[in-house]
Amino acid sequence: MGARHVVGLGESLLRLSAPGHQRLEQAADLAVHVGGAELNTLIAAAALGVPATWATRLADNPLGRRIAAHSAAYGVRPQVDWDAGARAPLYFVEHGVPPRPAEVLYDRSGTAMTLLSPDTFVWKDLVAGSAAAVSTGITCALGEGPARAVTAFFGAARDAGSLTVFDVNHRAKLWSWEQAVPVLRAVLPHVDLLLAGRDDLLRLVPGADPGADQVTLARRAIEVYGHETVVLRETSQLPGRRVATAVTAVTADAEYAGRAYEADVVDAFGAGDAALGVLLASRLAGDDPATTVDKAAWAGAFQHTLPGDVCLIRPSDLTRRGAPARRILR
Repeated sequence: MGARHVVGLGESLLRLSAPGHQRLEQAADLAVHVGGAELNTLIAAAALGVPATWATRLADNPLGRRIAAHSAAYGVRPQVDWDAGARAPLYFVEHGVPPRPAEVLYDRSGTAMTLLSPDTFVWKDLVAGSAAAVSTGITCALGEGPARAVTAFFGAARDAGSLTVFDVNHRAKLWSWEQAVPVLRAVLPHVDLLLAGRDDLLRLVPGADPGADQVTLARRAIEVYGHETVVLRETSQLPGRRVATAVTAVTADAEYAGRAYEADVVDAFGAGDAALGVLLASRLAGDDPATTVDKAAWAGAFQHTLPGDVCLIRPSDLTRRGAPARRILR
């Protein structure tokens, strides 16, 4: 592995979407994509030239192999612990338009990743030579074994000198905050770079002041858990189907706030993963923190313009951030 190599740990699912803006009970057919936070992040980083490996457990059947093939097709090497007795995870999507939100229906019980344990992989071999190790609160939500595996993964990564990166990514349809808080608080001391929102920090930082601004909360998280950096991503709803995405990086003694980028939403999924993947690629390329958060915010907006979870970003796309929008490049 090279010095810029990134390793991720998590579950990816087959995404079955109702066409257009139909409800699931209307749909006569479903569009198939593959989605999952950690893999989406790795694909975004790989698109910008970062070598990436994705560690996971998958059902040893055609659906599991479809997911693994998706990873490889986008330049991310899958490291799979195959399980012949498990089922593939699914999620179903309705694409909403205001005032109806997009909605997800999960079908992911009994999947291979729910049996992930701290002994599934030889973590020191998995992370050897890596620059960063990535996982999310979604993996922790899959059960006690997966949550303990995330901690083991991060412990090995830190021993190897790798940056540990964690996106809270709370999914209320997977677990409540009452269930999540004690589990996530056990993981956070092992995290160097935390991606979170203000609401996440209010719940995860003991004694957090409800009146504090997000930068103050981020600095309090750094004091409590020892993070190097807290990255704050905000998405604001604008009139119609338009959103604005901004990213701020906070350290103990500095704050780097990027511009807010607007986008018309084609697909509401994967924007945070795209932002994190591009942020990591930018950081590992040696960009300064202000450039890194600016690229990340633009990537989050860019992802809203693409159908599916995959961040099909190109290095040339990033050169156009901040430039006047053009309908056709010719």
